Amino acid sequence: MSSKPEIILTEKTNLKNHVLIEGFPGVGLVGTIAAGYIIEKCKMKPIGHIISDKFPPIATVHNGVPYFPARIYKHPTKDFAVLIAEFVMPINLIYPLSAAILEFAKKNKMRQIVSLGGMTAEETKTPKIFAIASNEEMANFLKYKNIPLINEGVTTGISGILTAMCFADKYPAMSLLVESTTYPDPRASAILLKKLSSIIGLEVEVNALLKEAEIIENNVKKIMNHIKKSKEIDSEQYPLMYE
Repeated sequence: MSSKPEIILTEKTNLKNHVLIEGFPGVGLVGTIAAGYIIEKCKMKPIGHIISDKFPPIATVHNGVPYFPARIYKHPTKDFAVLIAEFVMPINLIYPLSAAILEFAKKNKMRQIVSLGGMTAEETKTPKIFAIASNEEMANFLKYKNIPLINEGVTTGISGILTAMCFADKYPAMSLLVESTTYPDPRASAILLKKLSSIIGLEVEVNALLKEAEIIENNVKKIMNHIKKSKEIDSEQYPLMYE
């Protein structure tokens, strides 16, 4: 296994003209919660995974099935695919993983990349959504959809570096960021998903997410405590997603 992150497809599938949605851990776990909810409600099937010998030595179990903790899913009927990770990427892998995602999207002739994430904000009843565009066409599209663009600032992690790489490569991409608390924030994820539907046409009913917010928060805390107790993972080398 190579230390360089690699996206491996385990199912034969055509991803041409698909939108690739990236939901990796970040502020409020907004992207991860949103991506996981899309996968569940749209009944998406796993079509592959991301591997690297620099990833933490863990597997996640869902419905009795062990999975690699970073995976790619495909919508059963529509042109959407989702990348999700259930751990925080080691800092030294952010650049090579971002490059691997862009390379994968280009190789499979995918239409665009949409990164989902949160941005730290004080608690608010109506979190706002902002965006970063990789090219002028995408910026104009977001303006048409009444999504404010961030003109000055700093964005970090996979979504930040990936969007910057797409800009340098002239590849269409957008990063959607919703104001969020620093702890797991499923409510912010629901707000982001409602807006995502109007932007890219992926309809996902979010009422259940709002109702399940408290349950999700409690489950996340349980997972956090379980992982922290694990002696198999060095928390300094592999930052925990729920820390």
